[in-house]
Parts: sequence; structure tokens; C-alpha cells
Amino acid sequence: MTLGSISLAFLRVNYRLARLSLQLLEDVAVSRLDERGPIRIAYEQILIDCDRAAAYLLSDEDAARRAGELRRRTAVVRLPIAREHHGPQRCGVISLDEQRGRFHQRRQQDAGPS
Repeated sequence: MTLGSISLAFLRVNYRLARLSLQLLEDVAVSRLDERGPIRIAYEQILIDCDRAAAYLLSDEDAARRAGELRRRTAVVRLPIAREHHGPQRCGVISLDEQRGRFHQRRQQDAGPS
């Protein structure tokens, strides 16, 4: 074992201890919140970001696995929310495209044959 590998192992243990407290907070308080609520979604995103950072910086495979699992689990909630927010915007873009098409059609009619 080198000094670098010992340091990484020590940092991984510290991260896992910190992650236990975050998991306890999630089990006790956050899990009782509405799964579509902004506080819960934000907290879960923080956990994902922390686990992804630990996976990258500490080469922690457990953190990478947790981040992936949590990301997949929250995607089920995030996707419908994103679609709800995207719907009105999409309708507006479609409406603008239709208006633009009518404008170009009138412009061509006004210009007459070339």
C-alpha cells in the first residue's frame, strides 16, 4: 500500500460516515415529503451530486452505484414534471411556427408571380 492509496481509503471511510448521516436524514424526514415536492427533489439531487463527486474523486464504486440507483429512481418522478413544464412551452413554439408559416405564405401571395 502506498501513501496515496491509504489516503484515499481514509477519505472513502470519512465520506461513507458523512453519507450515513445524510441517509439517516433522508430516512427520517425527507422520505415523508411529497416525492414531487421541490425540497425532496433538490435534496435527492444533492445526494446524487455528492455520490457522483465521491465516485469520481475517491474512485468509490459504491458511491457510483448509489448515484446511479438514485438517479434512476428519481427519473420516474422528474420526467413527468419536466413534461408538464415543457408542454406549454412546446405549444407556444408550435403556435409561433404556424404563424410564421402563414406570414411567409401571405408575403409570397402579396409579392405576386415573379
